[in-house]
Amino acid sequence: QRKIERLFQREDYRRVFAAEIGDIGFLPRAVEDYAIALESTVEIETIAASRFKVVLDHAYGSTSLVMPNVLAKLGADVLAVNPYTSTMGAISFDLQAHAENVANLVRASGAHLGAVIEPDGERITLIDDEGHVLTDGESLLAMVTLVTDHLLGDSIALPVNITSRATEIAQAKGIRVLSTKLSAPALMDAANEPGVGFAASGDGGFILPGFLPAFDAAATFVKVLDLLGRSAVRLSSVVAELPRTHIAHETLVTPWEQKGTVMRSLVEHSKDRELVLVDGVKVLHDDGWVLALPDPEEPVTHVWAEAGSDTDARRLAQEYGRRIRQMLR
Repeated sequence: QRKIERLFQREDYRRVFAAEIGDIGFLPRAVEDYAIALESTVEIETIAASRFKVVLDHAYGSTSLVMPNVLAKLGADVLAVNPYTSTMGAISFDLQAHAENVANLVRASGAHLGAVIEPDGERITLIDDEGHVLTDGESLLAMVTLVTDHLLGDSIALPVNITSRATEIAQAKGIRVLSTKLSAPALMDAANEPGVGFAASGDGGFILPGFLPAFDAAATFVKVLDLLGRSAVRLSSVVAELPRTHIAHETLVTPWEQKGTVMRSLVEHSKDRELVLVDGVKVLHDDGWVLALPDPEEPVTHVWAEAGSDTDARRLAQEYGRRIRQMLR
């Protein structure tokens, strides 16, 4: 992927002649086919019987063209915000402002659920029935909690930097967790593996392999309604029972030519501990873990650490950050 981007930016490719340029074909009834395929993966009757009231912000994105066909069959009372496409609106999109607006509307209307779907239609921010805007971490843990009770498969896929609490929730229900690299292609490849029924990126992106092995916020929104209806719970009650997480993140400037040296040195210095080498170097500690991962696009190294408290997580991240700085001298 990086090689393709580099060639494209350098314009190092042959121009085609006008006679060689083909035509763009559009599938007929694509929106209708999408809606039908999505409906087949959820229990429409359960969602309709729950009589959900929802607030949905399309953020001027393309999902505003698709969701009316889907929502029309769910029997939900929908308050649609920004339900049209706008290039200027999408360019000036401010997630925090949109989420706060939806939260206010949820509280004022007594809605069961609110959501902001980002303009590209890939990521979603959830707002519970009390008007609380879920963080990406809370959304992931809430989805893992809900989906593992009704999983089409025996495993889920999560990036290696996701909190261990997600693994504990899944394993408590007999679900295996497949650790993946952080990149979207790696997560989508894992979602195609046999038995994988759910995947998440940790930044608001969710994959439902039974429908589409790619990020789809519209499908995620419908799936959340399906899971809440089948579990007969409110999202706020699910969030209230989530375990607390304590993750710290640091970035360290690392010259390109020294990234490999840093990783090899970390492996050597941590050989007395259990290592996970799915992506970068993840060192397991008694009360947490540390992940050091070179950035694929910038001359920096990311360090994530999880521990029993915020203080311990920061201390662990700073400790490994100091080790990396010493390696660079």
